[in-house]
Amino acid sequence: MRTVIIKVDSKEAEYIERLDYERGFTKDVLQRIIESHMDDPGVVNSETFKAYQKQGVELDAQFKMAVTELEQKYIPDTLKGHKIRWNLEYKTAELKVDILCNCEIEGIK
Repeated sequence: MRTVIIKVDSKEAEYIERLDYERGFTKDVLQRIIESHMDDPGVVNSETFKAYQKQGVELDAQFKMAVTELEQKYIPDTLKGHKIRWNLEYKTAELKVDILCNCEIEGIK
């Protein structure tokens, strides 16, 4: 497996990290509410629960859009169409792209 490391703008990495944290936090709150009030359907139908659900959906959409923009901006065209997996290291703002295929890719060893 080959790995390409791409430096990402630190503000973009921080933004994606914040979205990831906030959507995870919201998901955890919803899960705790559900687990704590399994026998009380009124809680799940409450305005507070619905607000957290809406927030979770919005954060998830924002996160997916930010990730798509990151891929479009930083993944080199030479890697598009190849089997890859990537991970954004928030602390270093490095995008680590693992090339999972054995194809010859111009400029990559």
